[in-house]
This record gives sequence, C-alpha cells and structure tokens, in this order.
Amino acid sequence: MNPLARLWKDKMNIYRYVDEVIEGITKNKEKLIAENIKCKYSKGGLSNIGEDEVPSLQNSYTIFCGLDVDIMEGDKIIVTQSNGKKITLRVGEGFPYSKHQEFKVKRDDKA
Repeated sequence: MNPLARLWKDKMNIYRYVDEVIEGITKNKEKLIAENIKCKYSKGGLSNIGEDEVPSLQNSYTIFCGLDVDIMEGDKIIVTQSNGKKITLRVGEGFPYSKHQEFKVKRDDKA
C-alpha cells in the first residue's frame, strides 16, 4: 500500500473527451473514466511580481494521487472534499514520482 494514501481524504471523478461514432458520425463526447478515486486537493499561495513591479498573490492548486490512476492533461475532474464540498477542475501538467503523481489543476467554475 502507498504510504501517502493515508493523507488522501478527498475523492475525485475523472472525465475525458473521447470520440464516439453514432450513426456514422464521429462526435467528441465527455465520458466518465474513473470515479471515487482517493486523492488530495491542495491549495498554495504563489507570490508574483505583476505589472509596475507590484506584488500580487495568485493561488495554485495541485492534485495528488496514486501512480495507478488514469489521469491526463486536459481531463476534467470533480473533487469531493472530505467536508462534502465539490470543486470542478481542469488537469494541467503532471509529475510522476516514485510513490505518487502530482498534477497542477485549474478551477473550472464554468463547467
């Protein structure tokens, strides 16, 4: 068992656009790839120098999950936090490590 999994109190559903042929017409359709996957949703602050050299604060978000999770850049995920709150995110660049993988994510409040 992954020792980091004890820290993952959130769960996510992963959605991906796939091609489906319906009556001879190929359509791009969103499909549920995996559900109730244990994960950790984390928010961090990022200080950045904006225009006019004025510091600004930007939030950065990360998803942590196991190496066996089928998740790709561009996927949509809906995270259910341990308190029941649901957050819709778009997956960005991923970083695999020896025991887990991390993905930068962006809030997708319009989805």
